[in-house]
Amino acid sequence: MEPKLSLWCNTVESEGEETPADGPVNICTQPEFFVLSGVLAMVTCAVFLRLSCLLKLVVLLMVIAVYTYFIEVTLHVLFIRQHHNGQLQRSHYLRRQGISVLLMTMFVIAVLYNSRKLETTARLDFLWRLQARQEVQDMKEQREHNECLLYNILPTHVAQHFLARERHNEDLYSQSYERVGVMFASIPGFTDYYEQKELNNQDIECLRLLNEIIADFDELLDESYFQDIEKIKTIGSCYMAASGLSPDRPASTDEWAHLSELVLFALAMQETLKEINKITTNNFQLRIGMAHGPVVAGVIGATKPQYDIWGMTVNLASRMDSTGVSGRIQVPEGTSKLLVDRGFKREFRGNIYVKGVSERHGAVCTYFISSREQRSSYAERLTNRAGLHGRNTLSGVVFTLVQARKKEKLREANGGFHLLDVS
Repeated sequence: MEPKLSLWCNTVESEGEETPADGPVNICTQPEFFVLSGVLAMVTCAVFLRLSCLLKLVVLLMVIAVYTYFIEVTLHVLFIRQHHNGQLQRSHYLRRQGISVLLMTMFVIAVLYNSRKLETTARLDFLWRLQARQEVQDMKEQREHNECLLYNILPTHVAQHFLARERHNEDLYSQSYERVGVMFASIPGFTDYYEQKELNNQDIECLRLLNEIIADFDELLDESYFQDIEKIKTIGSCYMAASGLSPDRPASTDEWAHLSELVLFALAMQETLKEINKITTNNFQLRIGMAHGPVVAGVIGATKPQYDIWGMTVNLASRMDSTGVSGRIQVPEGTSKLLVDRGFKREFRGNIYVKGVSERHGAVCTYFISSREQRSSYAERLTNRAGLHGRNTLSGVVFTLVQARKKEKLREANGGFHLLDVS
């Protein structure tokens, strides 16, 4: 190999044309070209190979080992310049070989350092992108969570108003309604019950019971039949709700149909409280007052918004509750006429003094409202519910809802399995 290479270099020099004093420029006279080709190979490895820093180091060490073998062993004759006087410049030969190997070694170190920096940057960029993607996901989940809370605090159409409005729009939200039903339902004697429990250091249990009662009332609103009813707020053990506040409800020929739903909701609340009494061995009863008429609805507060309604109708419904009788639904005469036209029964209660109304219009004539089925016993409803049909019967609406919720709770208590009774 070496004689052939030396002969080829001599042949090239002898056949070459006139060249400068330093001789022709080729691989024989400038063996650094061979070193530069190795550098080019390492550049290609460092730039185009998507490998980790350690794998690149292994590849570069293999390249430098191969080229060092060529320089020191196989092709060392290229680094010997033979002058016209026939003397070999031994020191010049050693210097060129050492510099070539040293040059390639230094370039490997530089390429390895650069690869390490690029790998570190790529890792940081990946982590930053991952963190940014996670932050965007967290922001999206947080926004959905806040929207969910807002929809739970405010009615749907009011929450959509605040979510869709421009940031500089800070106007007070208010809306007037002409046909609204208002209901107040309180539990007489619950304050005394709490005071007795507090003396026995059982006030937490009392609050837990109240929370269970209110939560069961709220679950009734999830039923599609009560979609036109909005919970306004709770004041102690008093539950306030209204119907006819949704502007998106479908058009109906009966403009007061939602008032019938509000009465059925009140009856469903009574049935729910009876079921809770069976479990807790209590004897609570709801005292319910209702009225209908115009109201003004709005949101008060910025950081803690509160949706509420105002008007004479609200005041009258509150007085119907406070002057009512436990276990009964008391309404003024005008409201009773609307409900009688929709299949409910009314019973004359008498004329009562209502603060804020009686000063101008005198005593208010009031009635107790009940459904036809409410006069029958629980056993009769259980026997005849399959044969009764109609929009305003407890067997068709209230009893079905309460029993469905009982079965669902029983199924959850059994780990999601529905247990069948085997006779």
